[in-house]
Amino acid sequence: MSNISPYTRVIADCLESISDAKPGESDYEVRQATQLLINMLQGRMLEHIKQRVSSYYKIEPEALTEEFSVSLIEVFAEIFGLFRNKFEEMPWLVKEIAKRIVETETRNGSKTERRINQLYLSIFCKYFEYKNIEKIISTLQTDPRIQHAIIAAIPVAAQTRPELSQAYARS
Repeated sequence: MSNISPYTRVIADCLESISDAKPGESDYEVRQATQLLINMLQGRMLEHIKQRVSSYYKIEPEALTEEFSVSLIEVFAEIFGLFRNKFEEMPWLVKEIAKRIVETETRNGSKTERRINQLYLSIFCKYFEYKNIEKIISTLQTDPRIQHAIIAAIPVAAQTRPELSQAYARS
């Protein structure tokens, strides 16, 4: 379980906390755990997009700076606003998505990355009504702040991976 995202670990802990709540326990604690769960779901989704962008550009996710993360949050603010509205309309949805993420990301197997990519595609299509996660990534490419962060990360990636520096030199 060492390759599991820290977000996914907290999501699993929140699910456990919510399911362990006994009837009559503080409703406040359950609401707090649910809010943390929503925040962790959003964080994990952003982390997944960051991983996809870094994979697309063949750079390490760590090479993408805080500027990239902040820009990503700003770009997704409206989407996550809609997502939170859905959670208010359908509170069961929070746990449903969280369970799917934990199940998929903690399952062993050779096709784990492919299953994870398929899971997030499914979540974005079904709940965000985006039909293609690649379209989200291409939309991100048009944001000047994100472009700047990606361009800034490419030299860092080229320094740590010589095969990339040769490829970038040729382009």
